Amino acid sequence: MNDPMKKEVRYKLAFAVSLFFEYGGMQRSLLRIAQECARRGHEVHIFTGGWIGERDDSIHVHELDTRALTNVRSNDILARKLADAVKRDGGFDAVIGFTKIPGLDVYYAGDPCYVERVRQSRPWWYRFTPRYRGFRRQEAAVFDKGLDTELMLIAHGEQQYFVQYYGTEAARFHLLPPGINKARFEHQPLPEDLAGLRAELGVAAQEKMLLLVGARFKTKGLDRALEAVAALPEAQREQVRLVVVGGDKQGPYRKQAGQLGILDRVVFTGAREDLVRFYHAADLLVHPPYSENTGTILIEAMLCSLPILVTANCGFAYHVRDADAGRVCPEPFSQSQFNRLLSEMIASDKLAQWAANGPRYCEQTDLYSLIERAADVIITRAQRNAARDHRETA
Repeated sequence: MNDPMKKEVRYKLAFAVSLFFEYGGMQRSLLRIAQECARRGHEVHIFTGGWIGERDDSIHVHELDTRALTNVRSNDILARKLADAVKRDGGFDAVIGFTKIPGLDVYYAGDPCYVERVRQSRPWWYRFTPRYRGFRRQEAAVFDKGLDTELMLIAHGEQQYFVQYYGTEAARFHLLPPGINKARFEHQPLPEDLAGLRAELGVAAQEKMLLLVGARFKTKGLDRALEAVAALPEAQREQVRLVVVGGDKQGPYRKQAGQLGILDRVVFTGAREDLVRFYHAADLLVHPPYSENTGTILIEAMLCSLPILVTANCGFAYHVRDADAGRVCPEPFSQSQFNRLLSEMIASDKLAQWAANGPRYCEQTDLYSLIERAADVIITRAQRNAARDHRETA
């Protein structure tokens, strides 16, 4: 790894993302990587279709009007306006994308392989829709064989699918560890603080607090979690509270909970900044996403000694399995199997063992250096581009 304190040539870097919102895991990684590049003395610009959250004075943010009727069209507009801005402003040494668009030097793979995800989750005819063709075209513009875009992967298992569908050369991949911000977890809340949080949420001392966290409830499988709570034996159901943390629309899920007869068992908190308190206060993390390339929340929960029930399609589920920090529901997803695992875990005498295994695993595994290593990849590419441009103009 490069020494971040070493004197480096100043490079001008352009980052691109369709939308920045501060509670998104991929967006948080983008900001931390951009901040690391700026800390090393480089000039960082972020081009985005919208910015929701606080800004960092060390980074130049450019909001572009990418409004369109479809996400595919919006991404196409982002690509065009980014290319125009880079050409107009000049002097950029590398273009780094967090959205699949053409013209990138480096791409951070925050999403799973789109073609494989559709194959697993959609009927055959979906591949003839304009939406599918558009997203496949945009993915090919990053991963196609013969391109020069370097690829940063956190979910290492996705590499096989990109190679399978696009013939992507292995040498273009950089396999990164998770980028957990360990500093957030250094101070454990006091027992009285946790008891106060549970009381605030209406969770009684003898009840099990189940936790689900997500900025997008549909993607994170909140409907699956509600079904699982409703399917619990009555005695268990009356002794649990599902606490849902996230700023998404609650209406459809309150309605579902009401129809299932468990609205009194569910607590919606909205978005929260004090998520670490929730990890420590809860008894079990429930995470059944429909699609999850990584799953940073799993490692954060393990750091806080919180046992986990997760579906196998989550990119970081293997960490839960390797750590023996909970249970992994296999693919293809079965609601009845997930229901059974939830009931078994609530009643299990292994909860304390799973809780202890999580932080032990986190101490023995590199889960933290993603930011520094990603910055290394970006700056090395900028250096290569700058040297090439110098040769061409000499």
